Amino acid sequence: MLKIHHLAMSRSDRIVWLAEELGLQYELVRHARDPKTFLATETLKAVSPVGKSPAIEDGNRVIHESAVIVEYLLDAYGKGRLRPQPGTAELDQYRYWLHCSESTLMLPVLLDMMTGMAQISSAAMDFFMTREYSTMFGYVEQTLQRHDYIAGPEFTAADIMVGYTLRLGAGTAVPGGKMRSPVEKMPGIQAYLGKLQHRAAFIRTQEILSA
Repeated sequence: MLKIHHLAMSRSDRIVWLAEELGLQYELVRHARDPKTFLATETLKAVSPVGKSPAIEDGNRVIHESAVIVEYLLDAYGKGRLRPQPGTAELDQYRYWLHCSESTLMLPVLLDMMTGMAQISSAAMDFFMTREYSTMFGYVEQTLQRHDYIAGPEFTAADIMVGYTLRLGAGTAVPGGKMRSPVEKMPGIQAYLGKLQHRAAFIRTQEILSA
């Protein structure tokens, strides 16, 4: 059976959500964080060489990294679902957002989180973070004015990837998170997140992970 290795307050939320959207049978293997370092304990390092989540096991295969896992699960079990058809402009957008969610879009979010936790502040860092938030979250806002979902008119796995990053930036993916993103000034993103969070598979995911 497919195993999803889950670490609380991590990107593995996305993989559980995707599995629920696809209606997959899977075993959820939970891993704890060290209370002092907040890093994963040794149990996850036995699966992931860098001790990071998400990771999945499918038979004798072990797959790491969110976007790679998403593509693997869609190839293996998607049956054409949650991904645009080959040769379409929507597929180009899907691929862009799938990877952007963990790179360019995530950059200001990570900087915001790290500087906040370390209580670091500098004019240069604040300027860079504000600019990146404005550029990337602004681009998401513009994109959502053209269609209901991030890659086109239909929900895809790219929405799972982007949705998590936006929720992290909004401070809703991590309990008690205080972020400096401009989400509250972006009605398109707010409406989009509301729509994602009302999906039945998302609600099931939250119930599973909070149990």
